[in-house]
Amino acid sequence: MEKKSTNRLHNITLFTLFVSSYLPLFVLIAIKQISDNSNFISWGGVSLEAFKIFFLKFGLSTLLIVVSIIGFLGFKLTFRNIDETAENGIPVVINKVRNKSGEAIGYIATYIIPFLFNEYTGWYECFSVLFLLTIIYPIYINSSLLLINPLLSFWFSVYELEYIENGKSRDGFVVSKNKSLYDDSEIKIYEIGYKLFFAKNIN
Repeated sequence: MEKKSTNRLHNITLFTLFVSSYLPLFVLIAIKQISDNSNFISWGGVSLEAFKIFFLKFGLSTLLIVVSIIGFLGFKLTFRNIDETAENGIPVVINKVRNKSGEAIGYIATYIIPFLFNEYTGWYECFSVLFLLTIIYPIYINSSLLLINPLLSFWFSVYELEYIENGKSRDGFVVSKNKSLYDDSEIKIYEIGYKLFFAKNIN
C-alpha cells in the first residue's frame, strides 16, 4: 500500500509555532526593555530624532509584542484546525510510549533563560537577539523541537511513540490532549510533519 504524502505544515504555521515557543521570552524581553528605558517614555513630538530614539529604545519590544500577538493567535487557530482535521487520522495501536512534555523545562533553561540576563538599552544587544533567533529558526522548524514548546504544554502533552500501523512497527512524536497515553492503547494519528503527528483517542 502506497504511503500517503506528509501533511506538511504551512510556512506561516511553522512561524507561529516558533513564535509561540519563544512567547514567554518575548514578553519578558519587552517588559525588560521598556522598564530599562522608562526614562525615555515621554512625548517628544514628531521628528526624525524622536523616531530614532523610539526605534533604539523601544523598537525591539514593539516588534516582539506585535509578533507575540500574531504568534499566539496563529497558534490557537492552527491547533483548532488540526484538532478538527485529525478526526480523519489513521487508527494505530501504541506499542511503547514515553512522555516528552518534561523536555519543555530543559528548553526553557537552555534557550530562554540566558536571554533574560542581557540589557536591551543599545542597538548591539537588540541586534544580537534578532540575529540569534534568525539562526535558531531554521533549526527549530526542521527538528522535533517543533513540539517542545512551553506554550503547547499548557493544553497538550507530547509523546514519543512506537506504534503498530497495518501490522508494521513505526515511531514518531505526537501531540495529544490526552495527558496519559499507555501501551496497547488505540488512537488516531494525523501526520503534520516528518514523524510528527497529532493524536486523538478512538471513541
